[in-house]
Amino acid sequence: MNLEKTVEVLKAETVVAPSRDGAEVDGCFAADLMSDVLAFAQPDSVLVTGLTTDQAVRTAAIKHLIAVVVIEGKEVGSDMVEAAREQEMPLFRTHLSKYEACGLLLQAGLRPYRKGRE
Repeated sequence: MNLEKTVEVLKAETVVAPSRDGAEVDGCFAADLMSDVLAFAQPDSVLVTGLTTDQAVRTAAIKHLIAVVVIEGKEVGSDMVEAAREQEMPLFRTHLSKYEACGLLLQAGLRPYRKGRE
């Protein structure tokens, strides 16, 4: 699934647009603890999180994730927006809960990443 379809499935609004179109999303990882993202997220996946600080963007960049999606319609801070622009990390926001977002992405065919499984 490409990033545009992922955004459509999540009914998300763009906060920081991708620098290129057509990026392929390989999976989804949902977490608020960035230590979990560092330990378990796989490259080319999208991060679904409730964390609204620059830490989420910087962690996603370290793990070579495709994009960050903030849930529950939370306000995104200027530090997060600035980090997303610096890191060229697409940033989106959805009014869906984490549960709803993950369910829709799974239903659309994105695979989850779990500890010990790829």
